[in-house]
Parts: sequence; structure tokens; C-alpha cells
Amino acid sequence: MRVLAAVGLLLATAPRPAAAIGPMAGTVRIAEMGRLVSPESCLGCARTADPVACHRTALSLAMSHDWARAIAIEENVHRERPADAEVTAVLARMYQEGTRNIQRAVELYHEALGMSPGYPPALLGLGLMMEQSGDMNVAARYFERGARERPDEPQFKMRLAEVLVKGGRDDEARPILDEIVSRWPGSKEADAARKLMPNTALARP
Repeated sequence: MRVLAAVGLLLATAPRPAAAIGPMAGTVRIAEMGRLVSPESCLGCARTADPVACHRTALSLAMSHDWARAIAIEENVHRERPADAEVTAVLARMYQEGTRNIQRAVELYHEALGMSPGYPPALLGLGLMMEQSGDMNVAARYFERGARERPDEPQFKMRLAEVLVKGGRDDEARPILDEIVSRWPGSKEADAARKLMPNTALARP
């Protein structure tokens, strides 16, 4: 839950070609995540710094679009916690949204999946990159897998429906949109689904 919120925050604040709906975006604030430390202490001797506090500090810097320092700190944290899928996925998001270093982002997302197969934040990031590159079929596979991993969260389902519509697969998108509206009637995903429904209706023979 925590890392999905962190990734969602990055999605919600980072400039990008299209609006992104990240899992649980906006449900947590950096101030609520715990103690922050000065960036300088995290950029100094990594071995003496608190990696958890530095991770929060890197997220705080990313919220301010201070990507250079955010990435430098999170790389230090990643070196200290190489088996931490959360840190790896957040670092990937920083490269993806901050510096557009797609090669490094893909490498890190797959690293996170290697640590934790089916890890939702990694599936989200890879799906978004495929969507932005125009490969809707591959994006759909990532979002579909994310929906299986988190069946009680509507964000992956909404992402899946969107790329299905973009890929001309309206018949597959319609039942997903109906499910979103039915299961999560007061959510922003339900509002987005209602707006997308007329497009799928127009596509009917």
C-alpha cells in the first residue's frame, strides 16, 4: 500500500504527456510518511545515513521536481537496500518521470519484478511507458496483470480499459467500464469510466 501511494504521488505531480491515474494517488502526504532528514546528510556518507528517512527525503524532493537530488539520494538508498522492491520501483519512477531515462527505468522495474514477481508499482510503470510509446497491446498486458494482482483497486482496471479503447478493442473495454462504475460508484475512476462509455457505445456495430 505504501509504495503504491508513493508512486501515485509521483504520478500526480510529475509533468507528462497525458494525465496518469496512479494507484492510490493522493491518498498519502510526505509529511504523514515519517521523519525526513536533510538532503545533505543523505548525499554525504550513505553508510551513516538512515536509509528509510533518506527514502522519504528523496520522495519529498521528487514532489518538488528536484529530480537530480532525489535520484542521487534514492540511488544511495538503493545501494544500501538492493533487495528492496519499493525503493527500486520508486527510483525507476523518478527516472521515468524526472529525467526520461527510459532505459534505466525499464531496468529498475524489471529488477523490482525479479525481487517480487507481479509487483504492482512496477507493472504500472511499465504499462505507462508502453502506453506512451504507442504499444497498447503490451500496455494492456501489464495493466491486466496489475488488475489481477490488485483486484480490489480500480486504477489498473481503468488503465486497462483506456488502452483497450485506444487500441480499438472497445468490446473488451465495455464490461470493464461497467464493472468500475458498478463496484466503485463514487470514485474518480468511475467518473472517468462514465466519460469513456459514450466512445465505446459509438463503436458498436
